[in-house]
Amino acid sequence: MKWASALSNRVDARQALAEACEGVLESLGGAPDLALLFVSDHYADALDALPGWTQSLLSPRHLIGCSGAGVIGAGKEVERSEAISVVAARLPGVGLSPFHLSAAPRSFEADFWSELTGLSAPEVRGLVLIGDPASMETEEILKRIDGAYSNAPKIGGLVSGVETAGQAALFLNDRRLDQGLVGLAFSGAIEVQTLVAQGCRPVGDPMIITRCKDSVIYELNTGTPVEALQKLYERLEPRDQELCRHSLFVGIEMTGRSHSYGHGDFLIRSLAGLEPNGGAMAVQGQFANYQVVQFHLRDARASAHDLEQRLVRMQRSGRGKDVSGALLFSCLGRGQGLYGVSNHDSDLFCKHLGPLPLGGFFANGEIGPVGAQTFLHGYTSVFGMFRPRPVQ
Repeated sequence: MKWASALSNRVDARQALAEACEGVLESLGGAPDLALLFVSDHYADALDALPGWTQSLLSPRHLIGCSGAGVIGAGKEVERSEAISVVAARLPGVGLSPFHLSAAPRSFEADFWSELTGLSAPEVRGLVLIGDPASMETEEILKRIDGAYSNAPKIGGLVSGVETAGQAALFLNDRRLDQGLVGLAFSGAIEVQTLVAQGCRPVGDPMIITRCKDSVIYELNTGTPVEALQKLYERLEPRDQELCRHSLFVGIEMTGRSHSYGHGDFLIRSLAGLEPNGGAMAVQGQFANYQVVQFHLRDARASAHDLEQRLVRMQRSGRGKDVSGALLFSCLGRGQGLYGVSNHDSDLFCKHLGPLPLGGFFANGEIGPVGAQTFLHGYTSVFGMFRPRPVQ
């Protein structure tokens, strides 16, 4: 197994693509089995032609990808300017099953997904999913894919820079598609490992929901949500009090543990509103009584620390060994706008796991797991890492 990643920021789309393709071909020493193409939306006039050009230049067995407001390639992050990223791999013994979901199907029977991918649940080692936010109910689709392939890691993101249906550029082999979801299922001699950095730190104590309905929490074991927030605010340092005014989130515990909670146990969701008189709190998520929640704060320091801690743990545990290549799906709200510097997450990844081929794009929603479920995230970086795996 061998991966390669190359990036070009030439202004001319054909020249940029040729340079990126030449880079991966030189690294691989021949045509790849898989190519992933990520294109900044500055090349709008060439989006229809780019997948066909890539097929001609690389001759991959399969290709998927998309456009975006920023792309990542060769370990570099390019935002708000022209760039084309190509990630490619030679994958002996690995099965590749690309697919396109044009709209939410009327039926999600168990055999729907096996017919779509050609693979049964035990065969699937992992999936890459890239969707159009304007035409898909992504969270519902993720629930259905989890139900079909519960043991397979799922990573990906939503096309950024899209406001209405029909604007998206999704790539599948030699075609540009403008709606739905494109995906790729891996089978055979490959292992897909994920790392999800949500970029928040917990504040205060975990609390238990005692009364809620849908996305509104009315009571916690400590009182109403507004009362809990007021008590928390009084205990915070001035800097955290300021963050509380504009960067406050709610974490929903997703692992089912009963006593201790740590990094990666909470699904982070935005606060939608407070009802001062009744004390209720609306959150962009769905709740059930007796779930555990905790307030979280997000800032550059928290985001950097969260990612570094996860990478350090991966490195120390040995789970970063034998990785051949990686994909990164990072939120538009990260990057230079958050950190004030370029390549922050890419540099941190390579610092701890080595100069691996790394590519991807800046997304308008990132797909990755929390516990045993897959979710659509925001302000998150999702890494997918690939290594050879002996076939049983």
